[in-house]
Amino acid sequence: MGSVQKEWLVYFYEDGIRNKYSKYLFWLKPGFTHCGALQYDFNLKRWYHLQFTHAGIKLDVLTSTEANDIFSILYNFKILRCPIKDDWQFLRINSLTCVSFIMRLIGFWKWYIFTPYQLYCALLKAGYKPFWEERTNHDKRETDT
Repeated sequence: MGSVQKEWLVYFYEDGIRNKYSKYLFWLKPGFTHCGALQYDFNLKRWYHLQFTHAGIKLDVLTSTEANDIFSILYNFKILRCPIKDDWQFLRINSLTCVSFIMRLIGFWKWYIFTPYQLYCALLKAGYKPFWEERTNHDKRETDT
């Protein structure tokens, strides 16, 4: 079974959800408490939002309005373009978090990555490109003319 999927947009943000377990997550870097993924299906012209939560795996098919709302929220956070690659591993020790879920989704694996911020830094170091970078450069060109 193959996949036509070529790229996910992996986002990192501060989820703001507070519950009885939040006090144990004090060591997470602000702005990097959760990660998830967005993907656009060109055939159906739909966005998919995929994330791993403590309540389970959530897959949302977004309307245009919902996609715009999510991108409006994420504009202040980090998003990376993550092409799919095969990085086969027999055993993955920490497959319990949103971070390990995203690593498996995009075919990226480092055993020592546990937090969203560590994943973000590792992806940048591996050459993954920021999503907002092109938009920022494009906006600068328009204002310079």
